[in-house]
Amino acid sequence: MGKYSSRFNKAPPPRNGGVHPLMRGIGCIMMIIVPILAYGSAVLLVNYGASHGWPIPPNWLGTPTFHPLLWRLQGLATALAFLQTQTNLIANIVFAIAITVVIGGIMSMIYGYIYTLFGPPRYGPTDAPPERIKVKKYTR
Repeated sequence: MGKYSSRFNKAPPPRNGGVHPLMRGIGCIMMIIVPILAYGSAVLLVNYGASHGWPIPPNWLGTPTFHPLLWRLQGLATALAFLQTQTNLIANIVFAIAITVVIGGIMSMIYGYIYTLFGPPRYGPTDAPPERIKVKKYTR
């Protein structure tokens, strides 16, 4: 046995429990709110764009059509009947996906900025300070 060691094992330091439960709750809420918000704004944008001549492909506007074989499946008939009552469904879904990506990107940038403000320091107490090197332009 060494001079500075003990025969009794010391308990390891407590591990980080992962993500704080509050942050998990906010993430779960955002996974529900962002798509709903995106779909609602997509419906408004598609209706506004269709009435003002935006270049939305004509195949995306109107009610969707489905292959006749899908109507023969028992469970899908009622769902397909409901989907055929929705106007501009394909354009709404495409716009909602695009808006969801934009909202997610904006929220990621905001989260990154807030993390740099309130997060842990970049260097710990045992890290060496970054070197300050002045580089001269190389000339022959």
